[in-house]
Amino acid sequence: MIRGAPRESLNLRVPPALKRRIEEYAERAGISINAAACLLLDGGLQAEERRRSK
Repeated sequence: MIRGAPRESLNLRVPPALKRRIEEYAERAGISINAAACLLLDGGLQAEERRRSK
């Protein structure tokens, strides 16, 4: 299956706006939707860890 193909879907229940954000990121980065979700989640977790460590 080609990454970002219309048949691919996010395997999580998320609000529509977040789903669109993930899909747009996947398209820009040329990666799968699930990989994009993981990368964005990782970035968010790192930001939260930095915030808590201050």
